[in-house]
Amino acid sequence: MAFQFRLETSLRLANQEMDVVQGQLAQELRILQTYTEQKDCQLRIFLHAVEGQQAACLREPQNLSLWQNFSMEQKEILSKYEKQLQEQEKIVAKYREKLIECRIKVEKFKRLKEKKRKLYYVEELKKEQGVIDEIAQSRTGWK
Repeated sequence: MAFQFRLETSLRLANQEMDVVQGQLAQELRILQTYTEQKDCQLRIFLHAVEGQQAACLREPQNLSLWQNFSMEQKEILSKYEKQLQEQEKIVAKYREKLIECRIKVEKFKRLKEKKRKLYYVEELKKEQGVIDEIAQSRTGWK
């Protein structure tokens, strides 16, 4: 059963690769979650700045330029977070694809191993049948 050792090794390596990719995906998902939280927090700050700007328009026109500057800064920061989030989503998608490829590879090795095992047992049964046939022929020749 030499095939079994080679396939077991290949299967074990494929499983290890899948474990590594799962770990990397988990790490990238944590980063994605962090970026999402940062963007959401920045969105709240930006919305607060817009509300302050609107209130300044109605009640405190002397502070309007301060609120406008603050709103612009917050909008730029929000835009940076959104870009980071989009980039991270691409990275996560890449690792998900890798994980799918790894799962396919593992499944392929499992199926190949099972197929080879079945073929091996069929060959073994043929050998045994040949031995049984030889014994039967030799005994019928003795009688």
